Parts: sequence; C-alpha cells; structure tokens
Amino acid sequence: MENKYIVLDTETTGLNAAEDEILQVSIIDNEGAVLFDSYIKPTQHTEWAEAERIHHITPEMVADAPTIAEVMPEINDILNRYDKIVGYNLKFDKAFLENNGAEFLSTEYADVMKMFAPIYGEWNDQRGSYKWQKLTIAADYYGYDWSEHKEAHNSLGDCYATLHVYKEINEVIKNQKSEYMLLGRLQMDCNYYLGAGNRNSKHLWAGTPKEQIEKMKELYSKLVVKPEWLSEKNISDYEKAMLPQEKVENEKEQSLKSFARADETKQRISDIADNCRNACELCDKQSQNDIFLSEEQAVQAVKLGIPVGYVTKQEVHHGSSAGLHTFYILSEQNYSTLSNDESLDKGPVFHYTMTKEQKKKMLDIINAAIKDPSFAKEIEKLKRDDDIGFNMLWYAVFRTVGVFL
Repeated sequence: MENKYIVLDTETTGLNAAEDEILQVSIIDNEGAVLFDSYIKPTQHTEWAEAERIHHITPEMVADAPTIAEVMPEINDILNRYDKIVGYNLKFDKAFLENNGAEFLSTEYADVMKMFAPIYGEWNDQRGSYKWQKLTIAADYYGYDWSEHKEAHNSLGDCYATLHVYKEINEVIKNQKSEYMLLGRLQMDCNYYLGAGNRNSKHLWAGTPKEQIEKMKELYSKLVVKPEWLSEKNISDYEKAMLPQEKVENEKEQSLKSFARADETKQRISDIADNCRNACELCDKQSQNDIFLSEEQAVQAVKLGIPVGYVTKQEVHHGSSAGLHTFYILSEQNYSTLSNDESLDKGPVFHYTMTKEQKKKMLDIINAAIKDPSFAKEIEKLKRDDDIGFNMLWYAVFRTVGVFL
C-alpha cells in the first residue's frame, strides 16, 4: 500500500526480550486509526515493580487480559498487510514480538528514535554519534499535546506520539530532497568507480575521487536527518578505498608506531584490568568518570579482553549507598544481547574506577586495533594463549535513566 504504514509500540515487564514479557501492544495506521490495542496477561511474571513505576501497568490491570499467544494471529494479520512499520526504538519492540511468534515480513522499517537523534543534536564524543533521546523529548520538541490521546508510556499513547514526530521529521526530509538525491547519486558513482568503472574518474560526478568524497561529506553534514543507507563510516571507507593507497598505509604505520609490540600492549591491558578488579566494591570510594564508547570500539575492546561495562536502567543511581547495584558480565557472547536493547540512552563504557590516563591508553589500543586488524589478531592470540587476567568478571553498571518506550 503506497504511503500506508503502521506504528506499533509495546509495554513490557522489563528490558530483556528473552526473559521478560509483553504487557500491552498497540498498533495504529498512518492516519491514526487504532488497528489493535490490548493489555496482555503474562504467563511467567506476577509482578514487575520497576517497570510498573514507568508505565503504571499493574498486575490487576492485566489479570483478565488475553495472553500474547491468543492475540498473536490478529497481530500477524495486521503486520502482514503493511509493507512499512514505524516505531520509536523499534528494535526493542520487534525483539519482544518476534520472541512471541510475530511475523515481520515488511520490507521497510523506520526507527523514529534514530531519525530524531541528529535533529536534536546532542553529540556524544566518546560514542562518535548523536545520543538517542526519549520519546517524550522528541514529542515535546515538535509540540505534541499528550492530552489529545493517552499519556506517555501507555503503548497507544506512545504510538500517537511516534506518529506525530515521524510526520514532522518527514517534512524536514521533504525539504532536503535534492540533497538526498545528489548524495545517493554520488554513492552510486563511488560503487561503480570501485567496480565495473575500473577506477576511471570520468564516472565520478565531481570529476576526481578527492572532490567526490569532499562533496559527499559536505552534503552529509547538511542533512538534518541522516540517511539509513549511508553513514560517516561508509564515507570514510569510500575515502580509504578511492584515495591514494599511501594515505591508508601511513595511517596503519602510525597506529603501529604507538604499539610496536603486541605483548607489551597485552601487558598494559592486564595492568589496567587489575586496577578495575574490585570496581563494584569501590562505588562509594572513587569518583565516577565513565567514558562512553562507540559500538565498534566496544566490540573490539571485548575481543581484546579490555574491561568494558554497559550502562542501562536501574531505580537507584549508580554510586548511591541507597541501594545495591546490579552488574552484568560483559563478554563476546552476551554483548550482542545487551547492545540490542536500544531503549538505553547510554552505551558501552569503561568503568569509572580507571584513571583518565588508563582510559586514554585503552582507547588508543582499541582504535589502533580497529585500524589494523592484523595487530588486533595478534593481541587476541596472546590473550587466548596466556591467561593473564582476561577471564576476570567485567560488569555493566545499571543507571537510572527512566525510559520504557
């Protein structure tokens, strides 16, 4: 259906799609008509105190509701009638629904949370990206009146707010249509230049690889809503592939100069890891200076054995003596599960018990490993061959951010 789409949202007993359960599902179409809205009775959970404080759904409210299995045929019927699905932190809702039998056959998805982030413009230097914002912030930014429908953190109310924000953002995109089209043309030129074009500059809109890349960077920086089909990293990859190879080699050489010996780097990691061993016992005794990482940096750090945490929600503030902290072991196996929870407005971190100098060294090591895969593999090999403390438990700190969108 051209120009037709649905907006969906869920409320849940918690953040873990594999263990928590759905408490409410709502779906509306692009005109705001309600297609589905129902509380859901969980089969495994009888209480959800922390989540209840956010969305106010009590056990009594869902006691007589249908189970998710009972309503899934109706939900799937709706999902299968539309080619486009919109949501706010859509990945979170999809994960819960898919774990309960939802069939997502749509060919197009729009996550309004990711679309809004560059518009709001709160940059995170450590992650190298724009910070994701709560739906309430996005709705207020575009003057949404919550009193028109349901309150925030009710899934139907969140659907209406998401629809409002999505339509506003689409107006912004419409006004920059020519820039999007030219950027798409430039990208296609680059792909042809590197493939069937045999690196012949006559196939480039700008005339030369350098000017082509510069134009792409210029257009990308002007776009208020960044396209899902092109990222800054993609442009950087085109630059490395299209510009003279000497530049790439120089970058590689520079990264290796800082860390000439892999075994020396391994020892640095071990020394710093030792300083973080008792992180959870030191919460009230040391200052909190978490450094946030990009997803790429976090994955590389985990592979190298560098202590990394993951910030998520908790009712008590981290470092507070008012309550105990909850910690996760962060490893390659469970990192993907944690990182898939996009309701977090933070991300992977170095634990605060590291000094600034230690954190800087860790960042340097990680960035060098990202630039030079052979260097990274050497460190990882040493890590496997010689257990010098890499099997310690590294934890994710749970902070209060108060979002269940």
